[in-house]
Parts: sequence; C-alpha cells; structure tokens
Amino acid sequence: MNTLKKLWRRQLNKFLTRGLAGTDTDLLSRYQAVSAREAVVMMTAALVIGLICGIIAVGLNWSVHTLRLFITELDLGWRAIFFPALGAGIAVFLVRSLMHDSAGHGVSDVIKAMAMGSESLRRRMMFSRFFGSFFTVGSGGSTGLEGPIVSIGGALGSALGRWLDMNERHKKLLVGYGAAGAVAGIFNAPLTGLIFSLEIIMGEWTYLTILPTIIAAVSATELSRLIMGNKIAFIQEIAGFSITSLLACFALGALTGIISILFARSLLLWEKFFAKVSLHLWIRATLGGLFVGMLGFLMPEVLSEGYSATQIFLTDTIRPELGFVLLFVLLKFLACGMTLGSGGVGGVFAPSLVIGSGVGLAFGMILHLLPLDGVAEDAAFALAGMAGMVAGVMHGPLTGIFLVMEVTRGYSMILPLMLTASSAMVVSSFFEIGSVYTQDLIKQGSLIKRGTDRYLLHHLNIGDILDTDFITIREDLLLREFVDEFKKARRNYFPVLDENKQCVGVVFLDDIRPHLFDQSLYDLVTMGSVMRNLPVISLREPISVALDKFESSKAWSLPVVEGDKFLGMLSKSTLFDHYRRELQIQAT
Repeated sequence: MNTLKKLWRRQLNKFLTRGLAGTDTDLLSRYQAVSAREAVVMMTAALVIGLICGIIAVGLNWSVHTLRLFITELDLGWRAIFFPALGAGIAVFLVRSLMHDSAGHGVSDVIKAMAMGSESLRRRMMFSRFFGSFFTVGSGGSTGLEGPIVSIGGALGSALGRWLDMNERHKKLLVGYGAAGAVAGIFNAPLTGLIFSLEIIMGEWTYLTILPTIIAAVSATELSRLIMGNKIAFIQEIAGFSITSLLACFALGALTGIISILFARSLLLWEKFFAKVSLHLWIRATLGGLFVGMLGFLMPEVLSEGYSATQIFLTDTIRPELGFVLLFVLLKFLACGMTLGSGGVGGVFAPSLVIGSGVGLAFGMILHLLPLDGVAEDAAFALAGMAGMVAGVMHGPLTGIFLVMEVTRGYSMILPLMLTASSAMVVSSFFEIGSVYTQDLIKQGSLIKRGTDRYLLHHLNIGDILDTDFITIREDLLLREFVDEFKKARRNYFPVLDENKQCVGVVFLDDIRPHLFDQSLYDLVTMGSVMRNLPVISLREPISVALDKFESSKAWSLPVVEGDKFLGMLSKSTLFDHYRRELQIQAT
C-alpha cells in the first residue's frame, strides 16, 4: 500500500510540474499548460470530496433526526429535560477527553486552517464532530449541524491533501471544496455551498477556487438528493413586494443586524459564565444542557435545530400569535447561547436562520398593525429576516441571500433579501470587528487579511520549497578534498554535517574562494574553520519567521531541520520564485 501511495505521489507531482523546465522560452504557454493540468487534478479531487461529503451529510442528518424522533416518542413528560444534559455531557466528554478535539463552532477552525495552515484540521475531527453533534443536537441541544459538517468537510479535504502529498496551497483549496460540499449536502443547496465556501472560507474568486468548488457542491447535492430525495427545506408561496415593503426591509435589516450583534456577544457571555461554574468541561456542558432542557419543557420548539418552528412561521394556514413568536425568539436566543456557551458541539448556522425567521415574522405582524398600505404578508418578512440574521452573524450577505432562496425556492424574493442582508451587514460591521467566526481569531492574531503579502506567504509551506540538490561535507574535510567535491557541485553552498548527520554550519563559496588559489593551505584548512554558524529554520514554523532569520543572519540560504534531523536548505531565490508564482495564481 505504501509503495502504491509513493508511486501515485510521484506521478501526480510529475503530472503537475511537467513543462516547468527552465529551458522553455514560452513562459505563458507553460503556465497555461500547468494550470490546465492542475485544474483537472483539483476538479477530480473535488468530485471525490463532494461525494463523500454528501454521504456524511445524509448520514448525520438522518441519524440526528432519528434520535430526536425516538426521544420525542418516549413521551417522558418533565423527565425529558434531562436528555439535552445527558447528550451534551456525553458529547463533550467524547470529543474533548477521548478524542482530544477542542471543538468550537466548527467554521472558525476551518477559517483558521485556511489562514494559518491546514495541518490543524486533523483526521480525527471527522469522527469527533460527527458524534459530538449527533449527541448534542440529537438529544435536544439548541444548535445546528452545519458548523460540525463544515469542520468534517474541511478535515476531509485536509486529510486527502496530506495523503496525496500536495503542497499547502492545494491542501487549503481541498479544505474549501470540503466546506462547499458539506454545506451543499446538508442544505440540498449547491449554489449556497459554492457561495459560502468562496465568501466565508476561501475569500478568493479564481478559477481554482470556483470551478472545483462547483464540482464539490453539485456532487454532494446530487448524492444527497439521490438518497433522501429532492426535498425543499421550507415550503412557502410568497406574492410580490410593494415599495412600502421594500423600504421596510431596510428597517428589518437594521433590526436583525442589532440582534445578530447581541447574539454574538451573548455567546461570549455564556462562555464566561460557564467557565466560572466548573473547571470540568463535561460538567459545564451537562449543566448547560439541563438549562436548555428546562426551556424546552416550556416550549419544545426551541430544542434541536428548530426548523419545525420556521416551517410553521412560513405556512399561511397555521400562524401563531405575536406573543408566541416573540417568546420563541427570546427562548431560542437563550437556549442556543446556553448550548454553545457551555461547550456543546454545534454551529450558529441553524440558530441564525430560525431566530431570523421569528424576528422577521414578528416584524411583519407589527407592520400589519400599523396603518400602512401594500404591506407584504408576514411570511415574506420571515424569509427576509432569515437572510438578515445570517448576514449579520456570519458577515456573509451573499450566503444569506442564496441560502434563503435555495432552501425555500423563493427566487421572487431576491430584492427584499438583498436589501435586508446588506443593511444587516452594514449595521453588524459598524459595531463588530469580524463575524462570530472570526472575532476570536482576530484577537489571537490568527486571522490574516486576504490579498496581503502575509497571506500569500502563508500559502507557502517550507517543506514544499526545500532545496536538496546540494553536496554535504564533513567538518574535518580538508581543503584539498573539498576541491574535488566542488567540481561536482551545482550550488554555491555546502552544508556541513557531523557524525550524527546534524547540520553544524554551512560553507559558502564566497567564504572559501580566497583559499582555493593558495595550495599551501590545502592540507591545513578544514571546512570547520571556514563554515558559518547560522540559525536553522524549523520545518513547521511560518514563512514569516524564516524571513526574519534571513534578515538577521544576512545569509542567502539557511538549513532546515525537523527536530534534530537535517532536511535540506531554503534559499531566498527559491522562496521568492514561489512567491512570484503565487502572485500569478492569485491574479488569475
């Protein structure tokens, strides 16, 4: 198996780099040829990722709803309040203690991996997030499956990239494809998966981000439809919007923007509250689940994802009273904060949609109490509120717009959705730096602005740009013996290794050139006496740190190690050449 894997990696690398020989003169033609082959490989990988994500999305969705149905049919009355506590406690113990995964909101981990390196998305996350969300949401935890499924898709892409021995840039692209396939599969919405990945996860609009992402989203959606059927998440029929209703969407957008700010800040407050309650993570989750169970006993609709309540809000024949809707929004707001703040495994995607639908419905009901003409039906504002809440919480207006259109087939709602989402985004951005996914990353300095030099450099991986076509020499090698080695050299530097094959210095041609023409020194000078003691670069450290070492040492090439093992040399020439290529790629 290992032999087959190595053979595949060699053939893949040969296929991708064919035509990059320095003797070629037509640089543009070579670049286009390599780019076309690269696109073929990435689209094939995206197809595989999309199919697997579709299977996982269907499996997670079905298993959670099966568990939820089983608990509901038990009809245990007040004793059912303990199920969310039990599920959250098991989930956190399983994820944190047994699988050693620091489960967050899910999407934040993927965004951090895109900025800082895909290695943080471990293979075990595919299992920990699946079972963690299964127990949390299936038992009644007031959160959604979309965050965990995005983590699963991202971890799948990262794992495939490592298995194929791809460079860091390709692995990050596979992470984005996995996120798109996950969202498309769980929502039965391929366009939403595409937009979510491009807008929230990758933040780039190039042929290598768009085309394979389409493949991943479509394949995941079609497989999901093949297994579960082409189901519409929320059934609705909305008539046209008047000018009055369109203007009201600005106010609704501002309202959902404010509520999204309160929602994001409430998560931090609940995290601080439960951190003071106990040092044991599973106890925090159990206590939070107990609080959620109590709220669910008062109003069962706030448990789990809450999509059943949203469907009621969008149905004309069954319309709740205004007081019920407002109470639902308040309790769902609290229940979600308690679930996630106590450490439950889930995401904010579903709560944003559900809370937004309640806010929008209540807004529409209040408008109908005012002496206004031409006001659209209440359910129309419920849809607009969903888009506004998603845009405000995630800072992804396009994701909010296309998600609501696809899950409701409400394409006639494009104008009100655009107005609501854009105004919600403006209000949320005015008061908050970053979305609910990126606020902690910004505070930690782990979020890098896309398009900057620092972001481009983070696409480079030291292991991918090592120089290995050099000659190593011994520390006690005499100058006479070095002359023979020098005749075979292709580089102007020679790493000096000790008996343990550890790099103890580097001999540069400029340093030894004055001695080469004095034959009286041939049997006196050893390489240890002319070598430079240079700082070493660790394989796992960021490129920015390596650049600092280049600057401080004034050297053009530095040794790279992993632990005590010498791996090769990193030169400024190679680094800047790959940086130039990355600029070309980002510009296409």
